[in-house]
Amino acid sequence: MEYKFRGFDATGQKGWVYGDLVHNKKVTKTGLEDRVMVGGYEVVLESVGLFTGLKDCNGEDIYEGDYLVTSVGFEGVVTYHKDGYFYIKDDPIVVANAYTSLGEMLRYCQLKIDNKTSWAK
Repeated sequence: MEYKFRGFDATGQKGWVYGDLVHNKKVTKTGLEDRVMVGGYEVVLESVGLFTGLKDCNGEDIYEGDYLVTSVGFEGVVTYHKDGYFYIKDDPIVVANAYTSLGEMLRYCQLKIDNKTSWAK
């Protein structure tokens, strides 16, 4: 799997930025403060998402935090599970049909990114 990240630029000027994830400190008037950077830009912590290794039906990379809509009615936010896979969070249809991961879902339907700002909801 390719490890790359996405985050929303904290200044709002660059929009989504992509690259390596870095945790470090910045100097402020009151001392050192934690910050998170992606691709050399400070980003909003809640917006950071890991690349799933999958693409949607339009060839777009799917990241943790994307809101997906599928061709068979599943929809929800891409979430990383502690056991090492990604799934659509809290979609009762997914649970009822025993689809356990995005990779498994790709066998049955097309995935399409509907909203890249699900972290802001």
